[in-house]
Amino acid sequence: MEQEDNNNNSQSNSYTSYPGQNAANEIASLTKILLEVPNILNTLRREFRGEAIYTDDTGETHWIQVCKPMFIKIDPISRKPIKVKQKYPDGIDREVYLPNDEAIDEVLSMLKFAGINTLTPITKITGDNVLDDLKEFECKLAAVLALKQVSWGLDKELLPMTQFKIKTIVQDARYMAENGNILKAIQTTVQRVEQSYEGDRGKSIRGLYQ
Repeated sequence: MEQEDNNNNSQSNSYTSYPGQNAANEIASLTKILLEVPNILNTLRREFRGEAIYTDDTGETHWIQVCKPMFIKIDPISRKPIKVKQKYPDGIDREVYLPNDEAIDEVLSMLKFAGINTLTPITKITGDNVLDDLKEFECKLAAVLALKQVSWGLDKELLPMTQFKIKTIVQDARYMAENGNILKAIQTTVQRVEQSYEGDRGKSIRGLYQ
């Protein structure tokens, strides 16, 4: 009876997987990563606006401001942050900062062309080029933030950290493509799937003549 159970388990396990399944799953995971890259910009937009998801009692979700946005609107006369009243999901009116969407869109555009896109991760960039690109981006970013500090509502004390945050995002994106790491992983995984497929096909053909 025990032997019969073992046989049943063995047959059951043989149906739960197939040769090359792990490799196919790896391709699916890599593909998902690449497809999610553009969505990073939407996530960053919410981060820059200081927003987070709030779920009310009915289960409905809302984006609400939970901290000061990275870029805010400034009153041109008083040079003070512009604040507005906003009704929160709990029914309470709260005073919140007015995000500077123009500044946010400009920075997101920089990030898109600097590496947060579907093309950069599957390119091949040498380590030296990564470092050169990062140095150039950091210098240009510092210049832009210095020129736009007032109009973009940037906190002077936090300016160095703001620059570091933005630079780190680009740095991570560039290192994904260093020496074609993602591209190599995709090619290797595809080869494994092809080898598994050819192996299964060969076994099937041999079985016909036995």
